[in-house]
Amino acid sequence: MSFDLNLATVCNHKVFKESVTLDTDRRSLRVTQPLAASVVDVYASDNLVPKSNYSIIYDPASTVPVNQPRMISLNKRWRSTEDYFQVSYVTLRNFCPKCAGMGQVDDVSYNVRGDFLTVRNENLLMQNMEKFTVTELQSNPFQPFIGTNLVKLIGQRVVDTSYLTTKITSEISTTLNVLKSLQNQYKSTKRASTAGEQLDQIESVKVSFDPADPSILRADIKVRAVSGKSVDFTQLLKVA
Repeated sequence: MSFDLNLATVCNHKVFKESVTLDTDRRSLRVTQPLAASVVDVYASDNLVPKSNYSIIYDPASTVPVNQPRMISLNKRWRSTEDYFQVSYVTLRNFCPKCAGMGQVDDVSYNVRGDFLTVRNENLLMQNMEKFTVTELQSNPFQPFIGTNLVKLIGQRVVDTSYLTTKITSEISTTLNVLKSLQNQYKSTKRASTAGEQLDQIESVKVSFDPADPSILRADIKVRAVSGKSVDFTQLLKVA
């Protein structure tokens, strides 16, 4: 456990080829998330539409809660009734469907020599916290005891919010204690590990609904490493 692949990378908030519907005026295209930049690629039946054929303008009909919402406006009415449209664009961080506003995504990254980037110490502890939290319990046949039942919980219809937040808090606390137990077993074998990567104590697990989007639950987790440093981790969960 002294090193692991670095999975957290900075999110570019890029939405790739989102399917959109041409408006009844046969000129307007609206995407589901706010347009953060004017660099937009429009595809008609997989063919890239020249940028000179459209512009990004203010959308007076938008209901998205951002300043100056924008839309795509074709210079001329689109003649074909059989074409389908897709748009690639950059959205705002808080609306990004890839990172859910966290600013990072989990993906393998490389350095300039082509080697895998790795994490250690407190950064490794935080990554292990995330792995144990988001992994579905019993999904790994070799280590069925790792993970939580959060996927099943958040897939249910929310009737009792208090029960849901309490249950999620319990699930996270339980899996972090499993992580600590496994780390102690690993340490007892005399294999190398650092004080920064070892979990000493769970300081707090706070679960609440995001005030900006009631369909998102925030799990704010804080632990202390054996090194004495605190490690904070936030997991966003989409409620069905």
